[in-house]
Amino acid sequence: MPVIECIWVTDADVLDWLGVEPASVDDEAFVTLCTAAGNSWAFRRRLEAGYEDDPEESPNAAVTLGTIMMAGGLYRERGSTDSYASFGDMGTGAPVASMGQIMRLLAIGRPQIA
Repeated sequence: MPVIECIWVTDADVLDWLGVEPASVDDEAFVTLCTAAGNSWAFRRRLEAGYEDDPEESPNAAVTLGTIMMAGGLYRERGSTDSYASFGDMGTGAPVASMGQIMRLLAIGRPQIA
C-alpha cells in the first residue's frame, strides 16, 4: 500500500485546541510531529474501516475534531510512557479526550454503512 500524506489538520489547529504556544523550537518541532502523526493515524484508521477519504480535505467536522484531539493527545503525552502526565492520584479525574471519543468522532471501530 502506498504511503499517502494526509493534511486534514494543521499545527495551528492543534495548538488552538491545546490552548498553548510552543515554548521553544523543540516544542514547535514536536507539535509538527504530533500533527503529522495524528493526520496519518486518522486517515489510515478510516481507510482500514472502509472509508475512501480525500487526504487533502477532512470529510466532516467530526473527523477534523477527532484528528485534532488525537494529535493534541499525542502532544500532551510527551514524556509519559502510556498516558497524559498528571500530578493527580491514580484513578481520579478524566482525561480531556478518551480514545473512545476520538474513535467515535472518526467513525471507526464499527462497520461502514453502505
